[in-house]
Amino acid sequence: MTLKTRLSQLQSQAGGRQKAPTLSHQPNALKIPHRVGQPNRDSSHRPHSDSRLAEQLEGRLIAEGVIQIEKQIPLNSKLGAMQLSELQTAPQLPGDDRVTLKNYYLDTETTGLSGGSGTLAFLIGYAWMERSAIYLRQLLITRFSAETKMLEKIALGLETAERLVSYNGKSYDLPLLISRFRISSRKQQFDRLPHLDLLHPTRRLFRHHWPNCRLATLEQRLLGYHRVGDLPGSEAPAAWFDYLQRGSEQKLLKVVEHNQNDIVSLVAAHTELARITREPDRYDLDLYSLARWIGKFDREQACDLLRKRVEQADERSKGYLAHLLQKSGDWQGATQLWYQLAQNRCPEALEKLAKYHEHVSKDLEAARHYCRQLPDCQARTHRLRRLQRKADLRLSPAYQFTVLQS
Repeated sequence: MTLKTRLSQLQSQAGGRQKAPTLSHQPNALKIPHRVGQPNRDSSHRPHSDSRLAEQLEGRLIAEGVIQIEKQIPLNSKLGAMQLSELQTAPQLPGDDRVTLKNYYLDTETTGLSGGSGTLAFLIGYAWMERSAIYLRQLLITRFSAETKMLEKIALGLETAERLVSYNGKSYDLPLLISRFRISSRKQQFDRLPHLDLLHPTRRLFRHHWPNCRLATLEQRLLGYHRVGDLPGSEAPAAWFDYLQRGSEQKLLKVVEHNQNDIVSLVAAHTELARITREPDRYDLDLYSLARWIGKFDREQACDLLRKRVEQADERSKGYLAHLLQKSGDWQGATQLWYQLAQNRCPEALEKLAKYHEHVSKDLEAARHYCRQLPDCQARTHRLRRLQRKADLRLSPAYQFTVLQS
């Protein structure tokens, strides 16, 4: 029996082949755009809605589907407990040799929080300092097709920037924007600009003291700023799609306000973090991490920082101070700290003392004393054997003769 004959028999047994219904024959078939949450891009209400939205945002339509909002925030106002007049001093973090650069503070709101090729930024905001005010500009799109025009405006607006400052921008905002520029085949400014992500110094200083290092936590703990009625950033994608599909403006207005608050907080956080590195006693922070950060660029400054606070310093901080003193040739100061730490059987301090007495003071008995207190391992066994050989050598007649001759 051929395969064709067998198939014919099976079709007969099943009652014959039935024609599958097509999508056009189904009266209640869903349209694809509605199924995937895409808006109807030809919605007749949009031009009127966009104009009304721009008016409510105190912005203006600069292109079809693109709203630009500009604000000027005077420095004689406050953000939480912080006087914005403090922002007039250029902030300088440890190792920052770009203090004189014109910083542009950047933040985005996107169609998804996980990134990916299907995610785009529907709202991009940035701010810069000029004379006695913060100048803030936001670009909001109200349809997918307006993205390219928005990106062109962003590239043009960043031409005068000399450095970007963000919060978690290295991991999220910039990779996303660079990807969108490439997809749109548009020239972007990000490759030429240095980038300072303030999330990293915040984590360095406070990750062991705060429940998390979100921007909202920084606002509350460093700036004394508590937002009231703020729309969480996680709700931004739904708010934008809500406007595209139903013309609902209420939550989208809140998203724009949320983005404005993020950017102003970013400007203030930069100044406050710089001040903390100069005045660390203002907050409960990780002194060891701050000293290590400063020590990468200025050992003397890091040493001075820890010396002034040695009484309240933890084991890591004292160990790092001893390391700095050793590097500067202050063996007395270094050994004093190692002796303190060795009382609590700190392995690093015990090892340092064993090395010091073996190679510097030449007190082999003291070296063996501290070496024996180290955790049992191959390195400890090797060091003890070497110390024993050196001690045996000192008992030899040849060594005794050399000592007498010297």
